[in-house]
Amino acid sequence: MTGLPRPGAAGALVLTAALLASGCAAPAGQFSDTSAATAPASDEHDEGVPAVSWDAASEKAARDTAAEVMALFARPTVPEGPWFTALEPHLAADYAGSARYIDPARVPVSKVLEGPALSRDTGDPLTVTATFATDNGPWQVALHRTAQDAPWLVTDISPQNND
Repeated sequence: MTGLPRPGAAGALVLTAALLASGCAAPAGQFSDTSAATAPASDEHDEGVPAVSWDAASEKAARDTAAEVMALFARPTVPEGPWFTALEPHLAADYAGSARYIDPARVPVSKVLEGPALSRDTGDPLTVTATFATDNGPWQVALHRTAQDAPWLVTDISPQNND
């Protein structure tokens, strides 16, 4: 059904013509940028958006959460129900949906030997990776928080990828 006008196309044409006639639209090839007049200066913060930083308290909370989660994860002799119930409060919703189906008897880690060693991207105080030495080689716990005082939640637990 090509060639037929779409519903509302005539209205859009009339509106465009009215805007051009009233001087509300810029002539072709000329655009005005009002963002400079309305955008806050680079050193101003948006109202209501809290600043998030990486500080000693953030590091301690991330380290403590990662250590607790890895200790709870590395229990292959615990039945599925209690294993997941202990982990779930520390998991992000998306990861909890996947972790619910992990059979702890198949988890190849039963002992954390050392860690965590934390790493994060410079300038990103919301995401961190904790690496552990285990009886099954290095494993990582990925954590994320949504605000400065929000809890660190686990988004992944996996063997360290050594690519």
